[in-house]
Amino acid sequence: MLPSGLHLNQRSLQLCQNLQNQCEELRIARHAVESGTTVYDFGIEVLGSVEAGELLARVCLADLATVELIDPDPTIGQWPRIAVTTDQPIAACLASQYAGWEIKHEGYFAMGSGPMRAAAAREPLFEDIGYRESTNVCVGVLEASQLPPDEVCVDLAKKCDVHPKNLTLLVAPTNSMAGALQVVARSVEAVLHKLHELDFDLSRVKHGRGTAPLPPVADDALAAIGVTN
Repeated sequence: MLPSGLHLNQRSLQLCQNLQNQCEELRIARHAVESGTTVYDFGIEVLGSVEAGELLARVCLADLATVELIDPDPTIGQWPRIAVTTDQPIAACLASQYAGWEIKHEGYFAMGSGPMRAAAAREPLFEDIGYRESTNVCVGVLEASQLPPDEVCVDLAKKCDVHPKNLTLLVAPTNSMAGALQVVARSVEAVLHKLHELDFDLSRVKHGRGTAPLPPVADDALAAIGVTN
């Protein structure tokens, strides 16, 4: 269903190339773990920012969509909205953005999204959309309340068939500026996932656009899941 040569991980890696020099302005932090994996904290031990959230969403979408903060819709409330537009909806949203990878390791839990999923292709979804990516670099986004231990980084790299030093992970909890925004930026993805569950012919979907209100950052993760979804 999807064309070969999309290079989802390479596209996301391009967005991450200058992150080390943008940490201060984005209010994020870089962590280097023993295995060599690069980990960026977007809101666990740092404040993060709306701009960081927009970048995080674009990384999730393999930079195959625009993500914009737009004015509120007065008919539904005072909150600004996140608008997502893509001409590659299946690749951007299902092959990359969908948080379909449950990551568990000795007390650590995260929901994994981003193009690393296409390299690992552990979900039946990839058989359905006919796509798997062979790559020597991987980029993933973790929705988690803790930074991943080195063992998790090594395990993810192994499942993606890349060296740990060629893996980049961006981590944000849902109850953070960046984490909340990247969840709200899933308006198109949520609909496509529902269509997939209903056995709709996804090859008929050529373009996607969606908007959703961006709520205030919640006090805890459970409340954040509620208000963002």
